[in-house]
Amino acid sequence: MYGKILNEKDLPMDQLREIGLARGEEILLDRRDIHALLSGSRTNLIRLENISRAGVEIKEMDVKLSLSRDSLVHPDLLVHPVYKQAITPSFITSNEADQLLTGLKGNVVKSLERGGVYRDMLIEYDWNTREFVVTDTSKIQAPLEINGQPLTPYQKDRYLSGRQIEMPDGSMVQASGTAPEGFRSNRMALVVSILMDGGISYLLYQGLNALIDKQGETLQEKALGKAYSKALERFEKPEAGAYVQLVEKAESAQMISGKNEQQRSYGRSGFSR
Repeated sequence: MYGKILNEKDLPMDQLREIGLARGEEILLDRRDIHALLSGSRTNLIRLENISRAGVEIKEMDVKLSLSRDSLVHPDLLVHPVYKQAITPSFITSNEADQLLTGLKGNVVKSLERGGVYRDMLIEYDWNTREFVVTDTSKIQAPLEINGQPLTPYQKDRYLSGRQIEMPDGSMVQASGTAPEGFRSNRMALVVSILMDGGISYLLYQGLNALIDKQGETLQEKALGKAYSKALERFEKPEAGAYVQLVEKAESAQMISGKNEQQRSYGRSGFSR
């Protein structure tokens, strides 16, 4: 999750229509990818077909999408194609690049100059698009709770710096600029609470991307634990004024969640907060 979560009315509909991902006011993306755009993350790979732009005809092309957050008034749609090979940034060493390429490290944090100010940047490798992805850590938003368990100030600092944190129930998360949810986890599903527009919102994430441990192994457990079950009850019966939203991989919903009453579609009326 990166910075302010946008309303759906902020999406650049004309640009989505141009690449065949909107018809009229209908957005032709699944719920998880729409949420990724609104929360400042990248979508999953999306197949574009029969696209004509600037006189160039594209029969089919796999891309990821994100929104430029330079302007919250009119965010631009960014298209990330699949590259033939990765280009290593000049600000990381060849050893760091190899560790990211081979999965021995999930990320590298570097202090880089941006507009005359040095900022900590999270560098990751996206195996889907074959590119190094750079995320400004100052734009990362830490959750308030994970499975109903509040993050301590120490955990928030670690999360905001791109490091892994572990909750009392064993759930582990790490901020990620390449995952649609904005983080990876050792659990397939989590109930996360965040602060949006002064109110608390509860998000049920399913089909999460696996965490990469210190040995470069993907780490994910099928067991969800008692804290998840308890938080799920709270999700299904939210507090007055709270907003709940299910964010999932379409193919994984029935496998993970015991109940799906909270599934909701995104309409042009807005991503209610």
